[in-house]
Amino acid sequence: MDENVDILKKNEEIAKKISKIEKTLPSFLNAKDLFEKLLVQIEEEFDIPFVWISVATETGFAGLIQLMRASHIIKERLNIIDRLTFLSIIADSAKPVLFNNDLKPFYKLLPRKKKFFIKSLAIAPIVINSEIMGSINLGDYSNLRYQPGMDTGLLEELVSTVSTCLSNFMTCEKEASKQ
Repeated sequence: MDENVDILKKNEEIAKKISKIEKTLPSFLNAKDLFEKLLVQIEEEFDIPFVWISVATETGFAGLIQLMRASHIIKERLNIIDRLTFLSIIADSAKPVLFNNDLKPFYKLLPRKKKFFIKSLAIAPIVINSEIMGSINLGDYSNLRYQPGMDTGLLEELVSTVSTCLSNFMTCEKEASKQ
């Protein structure tokens, strides 16, 4: 019984932190601003040592890759990955996935200089207009932080909100470029 109460308390704490992050999303001005601030917020709120974004090539988001590479903050937290490789890593699923065993198959997704420090990994795909464009990735030194079978519903909720914001930014940018 105590274990269930502990899990409920942890989930309640996580939900509060996610809500706090989600409340800041409308204040972001564009996609660059969104990712510059979001990655740092996630890292700080949840005390996660590794937070980065992966963007798949050969998607309709090439402009987003250029925008991110131009940011000094994001460039250090950006992983560009071949679309087919990315989709095979996430098993072509839009749902967050957790790993803590044999991370070698995920090395192409991990930050170049830090891949050997990560012992557990959460991959939360970003989906825009039904297309998986990349993911927000969370890594930890401990192999206990992210384990297959843990509930990913709150992480999925956060990334869904981020995806919606990103979609809105991209729609606005397209409309502005038409004028």
